[in-house]
Amino acid sequence: MPPAIERRYLAAPKVEGGQLVGLAAPYDRITNIGEFRERIAPRAFARTLASGRDVLALADHDSTSVLGRTGSGTLILRETSKGLEYALSLPATTTGNDLREL
Repeated sequence: MPPAIERRYLAAPKVEGGQLVGLAAPYDRITNIGEFRERIAPRAFARTLASGRDVLALADHDSTSVLGRTGSGTLILRETSKGLEYALSLPATTTGNDLREL
């Protein structure tokens, strides 16, 4: 059985120098997803980031619409005191251009 996939959306990202940047997962904030409640603890991503696993950035959670990936350097993830930050180099595709504009 394949591993579970964590799915999230991003709130208030910014475009800086052709990159989409923001906070993907803030720490110590209660999030309500339907009847499910979640609080992400500091350093929650440390082991995964240290593993070097290839993490994908997807448009609308669609695995056929890859925007970037850590393995190619088009997605950079790092833990800070606020949470998991990201910098995504948007591709020059229809989806990438739409995200840049929106």
